[in-house]
Amino acid sequence: MGKLLKGANGPFSGKVGTVVGYMWGDVAVIRARPKRRRKPFSDKELNQQARFALMNQFLIPVKDLLNISFAHLAYRMNGFNKGFSYNVKTAILGIRPNLSIDYPRVLLSRGDLTKPESVVITPLSPTTLQFTWTDNSGTGKALRTDRLFVAVFIPRKNYWFYKMNVATREAGNYILDITQLTRDISVFYGKPLQSYIGFVAEDGKDASDSVYTGQVELPSN
Repeated sequence: MGKLLKGANGPFSGKVGTVVGYMWGDVAVIRARPKRRRKPFSDKELNQQARFALMNQFLIPVKDLLNISFAHLAYRMNGFNKGFSYNVKTAILGIRPNLSIDYPRVLLSRGDLTKPESVVITPLSPTTLQFTWTDNSGTGKALRTDRLFVAVFIPRKNYWFYKMNVATREAGNYILDITQLTRDISVFYGKPLQSYIGFVAEDGKDASDSVYTGQVELPSN
């Protein structure tokens, strides 16, 4: 694989003869066109393809979140790709065709900030969830100004809902109003929710490992 920095004619994209040009981030790249595969995929390759497809479907709805919460770890890739790479290796159970997401091992953020501690999630009403945590500002790299994000996933609907910058570390609690996420709040009722929180530094240059806050179900009335 070669890199086209300026080149005789500058960067190009698409197929030209036996080579392909494309942009990888802000780097112009040229490589040989892949040869047509004739050998059938092995069971191991098919399993890996299935793992990639499952994790991609799972994480695509939170792509914007991962582009921020993993950005500081990404090198010549975006934050989503970095987060995807981590989770596809560590947060899938089973083998094809019986693959599933290992929710407690999913990380929606990763970094050197001290993660939330003593986290509790409590349904307060049919439309609200309360997240509480211990203010551990000053522990490790934790700052009182670190910004909290919350995320909930509904497996039966394959829906993600998340909000960023909802509270600071020192606040110690946050009440999530479901009606701010969707007008159709019925999608939440009677369906177990997988929940997560994490911190991103105020300047966006670091993050904590996210914390799986467990499975919760909202009361229907």
